[in-house]
Amino acid sequence: MGMYYTILVILFIIIILSLILNLLTSPITWIIIAALVIWSSIKRYLYKKQLEEFNKEFQRKTEEKRKTYYNQEQYYRGNEDIIDVDYKEYEDD
Repeated sequence: MGMYYTILVILFIIIILSLILNLLTSPITWIIIAALVIWSSIKRYLYKKQLEEFNKEFQRKTEEKRKTYYNQEQYYRGNEDIIDVDYKEYEDD
C-alpha cells in the first residue's frame, strides 16, 4: 500500500504544479493524471478482491474451529466415535 499512497501524492503534486504553472492545457499532464487514476482504481479493485478472499478464508477457518470445538465437547461427553488427535504416548524411563 505504500506505493499506492506515493502515486497519489505524486498525482496531487502534479495537479498543484499544473495549476501553478498553467500546465493543465498540456496533453501530457492529462495523460499522466488519467494513467494515475486508472492505476488507482485497478489497485482499489484488486485490494477489494483480496479482502473478499481473506474474509472467505477466515470464515472457512472459523467454521472448522467451531466444528472442532463441538467435536471435543462430544469427546468429553464420552462419545467413542471421536478420536483424540492430541494423544501422545510416552515411554516410561
